[in-house]
Amino acid sequence: MAGKDSKSDLRWHAVSVKPGANACNAAVSGKNRRWLSREAPLLPLPGCTRPDTCQCTYNHHDDRRATSRRAEDLDAFAQAPRVANERRKRRTRRGEK
Repeated sequence: MAGKDSKSDLRWHAVSVKPGANACNAAVSGKNRRWLSREAPLLPLPGCTRPDTCQCTYNHHDDRRATSRRAEDLDAFAQAPRVANERRKRRTRRGEK
């Protein structure tokens, strides 16, 4: 069984930019974006207006996704929502009732 430090866990390691003091617009506008570590831009970011004094760093994340995309809240046995106009009650495939 693979441990926490296995290569399979590192495939999804991601980083986001943590803007430093007096951060430029490039850092502030991209602070909520996550990149896979191997695809992350180098710091200072391209378009940084203060590369000589840049204090931005990376935040590290186990996964690139900020939230789970899985439907954990769905109940497979819940009733389907009611439809306002139920057309099947008015007519059958073979004509009027």
